[in-house]
Amino acid sequence: MATEIATRRFNVREFHKLAELGILGEDDRVELLDGQIMVMAPIGENHRTVVDLLAELLTDQRRGRYLVAAQNPVLIDDGNEPQPDLVLYDRAAIGRHPTPADVFLIVEVSDTSLDYDQRSKIPVYAAAGIKEVWIIDLASCCIQTYRNPYTAGRGYATVETHDRESWVSPLAFPDVRVRLHDLLR
Repeated sequence: MATEIATRRFNVREFHKLAELGILGEDDRVELLDGQIMVMAPIGENHRTVVDLLAELLTDQRRGRYLVAAQNPVLIDDGNEPQPDLVLYDRAAIGRHPTPADVFLIVEVSDTSLDYDQRSKIPVYAAAGIKEVWIIDLASCCIQTYRNPYTAGRGYATVETHDRESWVSPLAFPDVRVRLHDLLR
């Protein structure tokens, strides 16, 4: 007879309480996904460089239309508060974490976390109705775009892969252009 292992799920309020009590520190790289506290991989040098350069590019092109958040929480629901690498979100979301209705684009940069991003984060983003997600896959030197979520299946109707020379634009801002070649130095 197999023994089941019991796990305890957390909600966002409990997750924040763990930080208030000092159980989770400010520097702990954790996020809440499907009620589980997930330990995130350390940020490597290439990962950090790409996040910084992409944040700069997206900030330079925003013209007052959106805000850019780097490695900050998005409040999806009571059991999900991931910390994407970058988020383009509505300027009206002031004094609170952005919610799915505020989000124009989520970007995950994957150096060693591709499987985690695809299998764990993409379904959560799709179920929440996040309109667009990019995964910048540093190992394969490509940008994967996930667009048009279908919430019941926790996936995206349109998934495309763009090579390092291709220009990619967020659906909400087609004049904002990014090319992986410009991020890899």
